[in-house]
Amino acid sequence: MATEPMLDTEGKALKVGAMYCCVSPRNGYTDFGRLVRYCGKDVESGRELFADADTWEECSIHGEGLAPQLCPAVDPVTQGWPKLAA
Repeated sequence: MATEPMLDTEGKALKVGAMYCCVSPRNGYTDFGRLVRYCGKDVESGRELFADADTWEECSIHGEGLAPQLCPAVDPVTQGWPKLAA
């Protein structure tokens, strides 16, 4: 069973280790939320996993999209995460 990749606000597939900002369009402005890093998909459940950009603790995303940030991707494995599906 193939699933479509999750896309960022530019329409590109999320990249493992990349940083994103949770965003929500509001009445005339955009609300920018927490910074997260995409860690991949849980192999068993297929659930997308995210980590707080500062602490690398698992977190949820809030908002209607994920805006890519201009910074280097960091392999989550180097931060103590198990190898996950991309």
